[in-house]
Amino acid sequence: MVKIDPFKLSIAAALVFGGLSVPVALAQGQAANRNARRSQFDPRLLAPSSNLTESAILPEAMQLYGRAVTELHRGHAIAAEKDALRALQIDPKFADASALAATAALVQQQFERASAEATQAIQSNAADEKAYVILATAQNYLGHYSDAADALRHVRPREQQTWQVAYQWARAEAGLQDLQQCLEWTNRAALSAPPDFAPLHLLRASVLLAMGDNARAADELEIYLQLPSVNASQRDLLAQELQRLRALPQSSAASPSATGN
Repeated sequence: MVKIDPFKLSIAAALVFGGLSVPVALAQGQAANRNARRSQFDPRLLAPSSNLTESAILPEAMQLYGRAVTELHRGHAIAAEKDALRALQIDPKFADASALAATAALVQQQFERASAEATQAIQSNAADEKAYVILATAQNYLGHYSDAADALRHVRPREQQTWQVAYQWARAEAGLQDLQQCLEWTNRAALSAPPDFAPLHLLRASVLLAMGDNARAADELEIYLQLPSVNASQRDLLAQELQRLRALPQSSAASPSATGN
């Protein structure tokens, strides 16, 4: 059986759970390198939390931090990371500066660096939940799903109601090959996620297909194909897969020939 990375979204998301695998049409991205799954990072994944968790920060560091926040909101992630790190040099215990630098690194799709900077934030302030969310996001992109789940366990249930956190939980559970938990987290994320957040629909399609729910998988895939973010080559490939799914019995799992076994 071919092992498939579930988050190489440059072509499609594909999941492998135990002895189940998705059809080959959803697995065309499996041979791509690690950079493939970085190509569609969406800044909306960042949890909407920017509250400072510290007091008594040196004024010079706070000024740089404020400038970095403004730069990040304006889409200048490189400058934001530099100023956040400069603030950290002035005040090495400024955990929020580390978390902001990690956020800027995520936007740049620099996931190893984001992981290191988020870890530094946690070392300075173990109660900083937003740093754990940033760390989990980076770890999911790096394929370190167990580490992502460990980070998310530090997030309070109230914060886990945000769609960003729920989606990261779904990705971690997918990587850990827990079908039911992955589906439950995708369902929770779908309650408040933006309707045009395409990766969620593709992940839901993949997990439903792996569970043998062809009809619902086809519905999710059809929604995904209607979104403008899908590129032409991906659209053609998955449109063929959608036709195949519509022709299958509703409760039938993917056939051996379709999985490439």
